[in-house]
Amino acid sequence: MNLLNTALKKTAFLSLSCLPLISFCQDYPKMAKDLQQQFKDDKAYVLNTATTYEFSKDSKAGAKVEISGDEDLLSLRYNDGISLLQVYDGNSKIEKFYAESNLHQKAPDDKKVCGTYTSDGLFFDDSKFCGHQLRLKEVGEVWHTHFEKKIYDAKYLSTIFFPSSYPTAEKKIKLVIPKELDIEIKEFNFDGYSIKKSETADGSDKVIEYTATKLKGMKTERAERGMQYTYPHLLILPKSANVSGKQMMILSSNADLYNWYSGLASQLQPNRQALQSTVNQLTKDKKTDEEKVKAIYYWVQDNIRYIAFEDGVAAFKPDEAQHVFEKKYGDCKGMANLTKEMLKAAGFDARLTWIGTRHIMYESIPTLAANNHMICTLILNGKKYFLDGTEKYVPFGENALRIQGRPAMIEDGNKFILEKIPVADSDADVRNVTATINGEALEGKCTVTLKGESKKNFLYQYHYTKNDDKSEWVNSFASDGNDKIKITNLKLPNLDQREGMLSFDCNYSYPGAVSSFNNECYVDLDPSKSFQSWVIKDDRQSDVDFEERIHEKITVTLAVPQGYKVATLPDNINIKEPEFSFNVQYKQEGDKVIYTKELNIPEGVIQKKNFSKWNNAVKELIKSYDNQIVLKK
Repeated sequence: MNLLNTALKKTAFLSLSCLPLISFCQDYPKMAKDLQQQFKDDKAYVLNTATTYEFSKDSKAGAKVEISGDEDLLSLRYNDGISLLQVYDGNSKIEKFYAESNLHQKAPDDKKVCGTYTSDGLFFDDSKFCGHQLRLKEVGEVWHTHFEKKIYDAKYLSTIFFPSSYPTAEKKIKLVIPKELDIEIKEFNFDGYSIKKSETADGSDKVIEYTATKLKGMKTERAERGMQYTYPHLLILPKSANVSGKQMMILSSNADLYNWYSGLASQLQPNRQALQSTVNQLTKDKKTDEEKVKAIYYWVQDNIRYIAFEDGVAAFKPDEAQHVFEKKYGDCKGMANLTKEMLKAAGFDARLTWIGTRHIMYESIPTLAANNHMICTLILNGKKYFLDGTEKYVPFGENALRIQGRPAMIEDGNKFILEKIPVADSDADVRNVTATINGEALEGKCTVTLKGESKKNFLYQYHYTKNDDKSEWVNSFASDGNDKIKITNLKLPNLDQREGMLSFDCNYSYPGAVSSFNNECYVDLDPSKSFQSWVIKDDRQSDVDFEERIHEKITVTLAVPQGYKVATLPDNINIKEPEFSFNVQYKQEGDKVIYTKELNIPEGVIQKKNFSKWNNAVKELIKSYDNQIVLKK
C-alpha cells in the first residue's frame, strides 16, 4: 500500500524543455562517480524531486486530489536498468507517465506498460500499475520523469512518504488545500531528518510545502518493522468539505470511519442457505456451543486458502460469504465474513471487526491507513472471542501476536464497539537436554516444548515444507540449525492438534563438542549460539521486529565422566534491559554441570535507540559462547 508511494519520486524544478541544458553539464559524470563510492549498492541517485497534491471539493466523495510530479534521476551504473512504477486502482487514474534522458533516450507515455500486479502469496485485486523500464546507458546520465494522477476520493490518499527507493538530494512536497476543505496533516518520524516546512496562502487556498534533503534510500532489512514506524511521512486526514453550502463529513471521527466501513458491508447480500448444509454437518455431533464454534472456525482455517487482496475498494469491502465458500479462497475480509455468516447460520452472535496489525503505528485515528485487517468477533455467554481465519494454526481463544493489544472496531448496528485484543503471555521455545561425553561427542536426549508464536511458526513451516523435505527440516529445527548435530528417534505428536503446547523428544549426537588435551577436557555445551549473528550494523534504518515475543530457554545437564572433576566453569552473564534480557548460568551439582540460558525479548522489538545496548549485550553473549567448561583428571 504505502510502498507504492515510494515509487512517486518527482521534481518540479526541471521540465523536459530544460533537458538540453543538462546534457551540457560536464559535472554529472564526475558527480556520479563520486556518488558511486558513497552509494555502492544503488543504481541511481535522485538529484531533485517534487510532487504537488492539489485538493478540490467533490459532490460525491467530498474531496478529490490531482497529483503531479517530476524527478531527475542520476545514473550510477553503466549499461544497467531500473523500473519505475505508478500505481492506480478503481478510485484513481494515471493521466500521464513518461521519461526522457539527456542522452536522448525516451520512454513516452504511450509506451508505458500497465497491468495487474501479482506476486507470491499477494494478489492486488483492484490495484494496477503503469511502468517504464529505463535503460541506464552511461554513468552520469540523467533521466527526467513526469507523471500526473487523479484520485477521485481523497480518503484513499492516506500517507505520503519522503524517502524513495534511491538516495535523494532534495525532495519537495506541496499540498494545495482550498478553504472549502478541512484536511489535517499529521507528521511522523521527522526527528533525525532535515525537513523544513512552510505555510502560505495562494488566494483562498492554503499551501503547505515540505523540503527534505539528504534522504537515504529505503532498504529491505531482515526483521524490519512497519514502514510507518521507520520513515518520515505525512498522514493525510480529510475531515469534511463544504459542498454547495452544506458540510459533508468525510472522515472526521471514528464514527465516520465506521459508517464508511459498515456502509460497504451493508451492500453484501448473504445467502446463508448456501452454507447451511455444511454448518449442520459440522455441528451435528457437537454437544456444547464451544465445540460447535470450534468446528466452524477450524473448518474455515483448514479449507479456505488465504490470498491477500490489497488496495482500492477490495481492500475494504468483504467478498460475499457464499462466494468465498464456493471458491475456497479469499482475503481476510472474505474469510471474516464467511466465518461470521457460518456462525450466524448456527445461531451465534458473530460480527465483522476491523483492525490494524502491529505493523500499523496509528491507533484511534480516523484514516483508512489505520486498519489493514479484518477478523470476526464472536460474543458467547457475554465474552468476546476474536476469530482470525487467516491464522491457520491459532486455536480458538488465542490470538496471533500481530493483533494482540491492537484496537478492534467491532460492528454493532449503527454504532461500533472499540476494544483492544487481549495480550497473551510470552511465547516459549524451551529445550531440556541431558548430555554425556562419548569420545569427542556429546550424546543424550532432548525435549523441545513450544507455545504461542513459536508453536504456530513451527506448524506453518512444517506443513508448508514439501513432504520429501519434512524430515530434514524437523531435524534442523531440533538441532537449532547446527548441521553438525545428528538427530535420531524423533517422535512428533499430532500436528493437527491446535490447542495446548507442542512437545517432542529426540536423541542427539554432537560431534566435535569435546576436545581433549593431555589430562584436560574442553566441552561446548550450547550448540544453538542464539543471536550470534545479530550484531546490528550502524546503517540499519528500521527497528528490529522478530514478530514473536521471544522467550527462549535451554537447559543442558552434563554428567561429568568418572575420573574427571570440574576445573573451570565459564563466567555467568546477566543482562537486563527494558526491551530484552540475557541470562546465562553455569553451576555444579554433585557430578553434574547444569547450563541454563534464558533469552527474553518480551515485545519482540528492539528499537533503534537501544541498538547500542543490544549490540553490547550480543557481544557479551558471543563471548560467553566462546568459553568452554574445562574438566580435569
